[in-house]
Amino acid sequence: MQSRQKAVMMDKVLGFIGLGAMGSKMIKHLPNDRQRILFDVDLERCQAVAETLAGEVLVAQSLDGFASAQIVMLMLPDSAAVDAVVLGREGSPGLIHHLAPGALLIDMGSSQPLNSQTIAAKAQERGIAFLDAPVSGGTVGAEKASLAIMVGGHAHDLERVSGLLACMGSQVTHVGTHGAGHALKGLNNLLAATIFAATSEVFTAGERFGLDPAVMHRVINASSGGSFVTETIWPRSVLPKTWNFGFALALMHKDVGIGMSLVRAAGVKASLLEQSAALWDEARQEAAGNADLSDYARLLMREKS
Repeated sequence: MQSRQKAVMMDKVLGFIGLGAMGSKMIKHLPNDRQRILFDVDLERCQAVAETLAGEVLVAQSLDGFASAQIVMLMLPDSAAVDAVVLGREGSPGLIHHLAPGALLIDMGSSQPLNSQTIAAKAQERGIAFLDAPVSGGTVGAEKASLAIMVGGHAHDLERVSGLLACMGSQVTHVGTHGAGHALKGLNNLLAATIFAATSEVFTAGERFGLDPAVMHRVINASSGGSFVTETIWPRSVLPKTWNFGFALALMHKDVGIGMSLVRAAGVKASLLEQSAALWDEARQEAAGNADLSDYARLLMREKS
């Protein structure tokens, strides 16, 4: 315990990259006695988020601004974005070329597990530690600091930042080596997407039979069919037909793909999951580019906006 407290006390400069629907809420829970350096491709949004935070907050104009950061958290949409930021592109050095040895990177988005392992190895070559620590719980969990955080990497690196992660989540779990966090996140969201698809079909069938969706919802939540989908997503965005849960359909589709790649690589017979993945492929093709996760149900119900 003392060693962890000492490490946490030493890390006084925190970086956060990616201030979208999730990151903009997560950053608010980090301790304001630390200097925080923020960056987002949308600099106006980055500045707006910075103005809501107490304490010392800097808005970086580029990755150069993170040279003094000891811990940097990433909340980016996919592996391509993470690779570009961390490893860089031709003529544009990545974050690992700006950080000092001893720094620690944490990828909290949903990325490909193999990419995470590659980043961990390349970061280690420069004396930089890496954790993949994706989250589950959506924007509601980000707002309430009740996210489930699944961490892949070395236990001693997690020990160093466990206090910071606990500021954003109610459950922080070490799930294995590098890439394990992202593997579990992909599988979790594959399961959640399958439950969501089944729930959409059940409610559509019930409504067409003549059942009141609100009554169905109340009874199912008190019965064996209840789930996170019915307890959280349905009352927030499907029943009121606001279709604004706050998690993009495109991101769920990406996570389904990550999960299915793991299932297929494992050689598991997964007829139901294959069908679920196919349904999400169809939804991604039919939905608008900015569609919300809950739009899957709207597409099935053929509800007009």
